[in-house]
Amino acid sequence: MEYRREIGLVYSVDEAMAKLNYIRAHGFSEHEIHLFAKDIRPLHSLKMYTEINIHAAGNWVDQMISLITGQNIYAVSLRILQLTQEEVAHYGHGIEQGGIFLFAEHEHPYEKEPVKQRVPVNIPNVVD
Repeated sequence: MEYRREIGLVYSVDEAMAKLNYIRAHGFSEHEIHLFAKDIRPLHSLKMYTEINIHAAGNWVDQMISLITGQNIYAVSLRILQLTQEEVAHYGHGIEQGGIFLFAEHEHPYEKEPVKQRVPVNIPNVVD
């Protein structure tokens, strides 16, 4: 099965709404979408009226892990998303600067790449 992801970093609620509409239009369900932000107060209306998962980046668990590992507190918030270290650093810094990180992932069993057909090869009989 193929896994599809959409990732975005925006810096306003209006941009977040536009990106959410884009993600929904590409077949993602609301429960498959996660938003990470340092300040989630502007996103409370989304939390009340949708099934979108909104996470406060930099919560007390993230603070403790950050103290132990020495990583950026906002990068620690993204540790469970299976991102590369470069992506974690980039998006963690964006959240620290006040950005809203959007992440959506799901399986698409019907979007598998077609299997390449193998052409039968005739092997001549080898005579010793």
